[in-house]
Parts: sequence; C-alpha cells; structure tokens
Amino acid sequence: MAISYLSNINLNNNQLKSFSVDNLSSDPTQGNSVQGQLIYRTDTDVLKFNNGTTWVTLDGSLYSWTVDGDNSNPLSVSNSKVVNFIGSQGITTNVAANGAAIDTTITLNNTASDMTGQTYTNATVTVDRQGRLLTAASGASPVVSFDIEGNGANSQTITNGVTIDFVSNTGLTLVTSSVDASNKAATINLALQDLPDMTQAWVGTDEFIVLDGTDQKRKAGNEIAINLLGTPNADLAIGSNKITGVTDPTSAQDAATKAYVDAATAGGVVFQGGYNAATNTPDLDSSPSAAIKKGWMYTVTHAGDFFTEAVEVGDSLIAQSDSPTALSDWTTIQNNIDVATATVRGIANFPTAGGLVVTAGAVSIAAQTSNGTYGGAAKSLSATINTDGIVTGMSDQNIAITASQVTDFCTTVQTCVGTNLNFSANIGDGTTNPITVTHSLNTKDVIVQLFDIATGDTVYCDVQRDSTTTVVISTTSALPNVTGNPATTGTRILISVV
Repeated sequence: MAISYLSNINLNNNQLKSFSVDNLSSDPTQGNSVQGQLIYRTDTDVLKFNNGTTWVTLDGSLYSWTVDGDNSNPLSVSNSKVVNFIGSQGITTNVAANGAAIDTTITLNNTASDMTGQTYTNATVTVDRQGRLLTAASGASPVVSFDIEGNGANSQTITNGVTIDFVSNTGLTLVTSSVDASNKAATINLALQDLPDMTQAWVGTDEFIVLDGTDQKRKAGNEIAINLLGTPNADLAIGSNKITGVTDPTSAQDAATKAYVDAATAGGVVFQGGYNAATNTPDLDSSPSAAIKKGWMYTVTHAGDFFTEAVEVGDSLIAQSDSPTALSDWTTIQNNIDVATATVRGIANFPTAGGLVVTAGAVSIAAQTSNGTYGGAAKSLSATINTDGIVTGMSDQNIAITASQVTDFCTTVQTCVGTNLNFSANIGDGTTNPITVTHSLNTKDVIVQLFDIATGDTVYCDVQRDSTTTVVISTTSALPNVTGNPATTGTRILISVV
C-alpha cells in the first residue's frame, strides 16, 4: 500500500536517489493526469511526460527554443521552423555546414559604394562603434582678433600673439588663472588692507560703503542703528556715560531702569524690632502710627492679642499696606504650634513601643526577623501577626494531600486532559482548500495528524500552525466531502498538545 501525500514534497535541493517513476503498461486517462507527471511504459520501454494536454514520449528530439534580437521581441522556434539571418547596407551574412555544427558568419563591408565623398572645414564628425563615419558637418571659423575698450573709449584691437595686461588701482588686486585647457580667468579682488589709514576724527556724517542686496551704496554712521551691528561677544564699555531712554524690563535678563528698581523694592520686608503683644508696644493695633510702611516687620517678644488674634513669642507680623489699621492689613507668621489633636493640626508624637521607628524625622515600621521569600507552587504559608497587625513570623511547608482527600482523581484528570490537551474533528467538503481548523488549545506546540476515514490510512498534508488556536491544512486538491453519521468517508484530524 502506498503512502498517501496530499501536498507537494520539497527536498530543499537535495538529491532523490535510487528511485523509479511510476511503471505502467498504458497511459493514464487525461482526467487522472496532471501536467509534468512522469510514467515509464513497461510495454514499450519509453519514458513519457504529460504536457497538460497529452502524454509525450521523451526520445531526445528538439521540441522548441527561443530566439531574440535588439528589438526585445522573443519568438519561439519549434520543429520545422527556420531562422533567417538577414544583412543590411554594409553587412552580409553567410551560413555553412561545419561537420556536425552550422556556422553563421556576419561581415561588415565598407566598400566605396557605401560612402559619398565630401569636403568639410572646421569639421565635426560622428562615428559608430565599428568606426564607421555616421555624420559630418563644417564648423564655425575660429576667432583671430577682437577689440577691447574701457568705459566706452580708447578701443584696442587684440590679435593672435598680443597679451592683455590688466592693471589694478589701490585697494584692488587682479589674479589670472587657468580654469582648464580652453578657459582662462582674470579675477579682480578687493584689497582694503592696501587703503590708507583714516587719520581724521570720526564724525556721525562719515560714511560706510555697504552692500544692499547686490547694489553698492553709501550710509552715514549716524544712520546705522546699533542693534543692526550684531550681538557683542564681550563686555561693552561705555566709559562714564549713561544709557538713557531705556524701557522697563519684561524678561529676566533685561536691563532695569532706576524707576523700575525703586518701584520693585518698595514695600519689601524691613525689620523694625520686637513687639510686646501684652502691652501693645509699640502701638500697632489701638492707635497705630501713620508712619508705618508696607513691608515693615515686627517679631513678638511677649505673648498676647494682636487685634483679635492670639500671638505667641517668636511669631512675626508684616504690614501689607502703608498706615495699616486692621488685622487684615497684616500678615501673621506663626512660630510656636501646639500639640496636634484629633481635630487640630500640630506637633505629633510617634511612640516607638508600637513597632515604629523614627529616624531624622522619617517614620517607618521596625525591621522584622521574618523577612524573606516564602511559599511557592508546591508550598503553603503560616503567618504570625501581633495585635498591631504586624507580621512577626512567617514559614512555609510542602503541600501534602492524602489519597483519601481526593475524589474521582483519575476521572477528573482524564476529562481535563481530553478537553484541554486534545482536539479531533472530521474535515473536508470537496471544495474548500486550504481549511482552517479551530482547536482552541491556546498553544502552537501541537502534533497534527490526519487519516482517511474509509481506509484508516494516514494522509500527509501541509500543516501551518497559524495561531495558538488554529491550524491551516493545505493540499494540492480539496479534501473529499465527509459522508455518513457516523462518518464513513472523508478525512479526520487529530490535534494534541505536547
């Protein structure tokens, strides 16, 4: 019995050794044949292949080949067809037998009849890859003389052999150079270092030479705004002069005016001394002095009432306006704070006897000797907790379950394994290919097997584990339809987790 493969076999470029093709005494019907199938006819001792239409004997005959030219129009040459090599002007062809071979000769003929005589002056010519002249034409006459002049006057004629000498004035240099074999250059440069120094005192009407786009212009020094000259990269000294007309600053690094500084510091905190709240000395709340200014600060030296508010020694009082007359005109900064209660914020006490530790103002739970990692998949935990809810002891033990405590163990395990680790189904409808099978086992680590329901024989298909819940079954032709209940024909698929 032959093994049934329902998909192609890929040998990955390895050899297929010691095999024979299908031995038959007659050609299979075309309906049971596929293109490219091989058979060996035992009755005639010939090898045959199917071309998709009929069975053809492999006897070494020429069947077809392809010929192509520069026009990229490949043509198929089959039995009995002839390929002609046709020459053109200046090209001849010849075909001759040479033993078992056939030689084709292509010859270039440059004869007098192929060329027309012509004379050209200052000519430009074009030749092809075979060296044949394709085009020729007369060129322009060379320049033998030309005229130069300066500012439209004093014209001079330049002829072959005459040298032009370019002369520059103060502040200019002129350099001649060779760009390439046919191009020469004369470059005129500014040489401002050659200009004489200015010995006169600079005045605002003295002018700069500036470049406005591509135009050269003059600009008086007092017409150039200082902000156009660029940002200084060093300290800027202005002697003993003042900067005037400055706008009030808006950014952190802006320069500040005197008026801005005076306004910004007005009302700043200015310490005035102690305040006896028991005797209202100096008088700040009964008949306060109109001389009190915004920002004046007093420190309480004796506890008492300030207006209607109790103040303690160390508290600070700061005026929020000139000539303050009410409590709302002052800011009180408290220094002494009472012990906290359930409803009043204040100083709190953390007793360490309850398992707390206070270090540098930070409160934490005391370290326990039972710290560590306990438990696991095969262990249970035992914990000891004190009256403050702190775990003071921890241990783990191996899990041990006696047989008497387990009911229907084998039945339960079989049901669990059968449901969660295996899947089976009948597949195939004679049309669908490939077939996606949903097994819902949540893993790609599965073994997939298929068998023919009618014969019980294992069949081989392409199996792709498409996801953790599906596999895709592909065959060269669709699996047959499942019939019968229970099924008597078709294909059954078995999937197991490994």
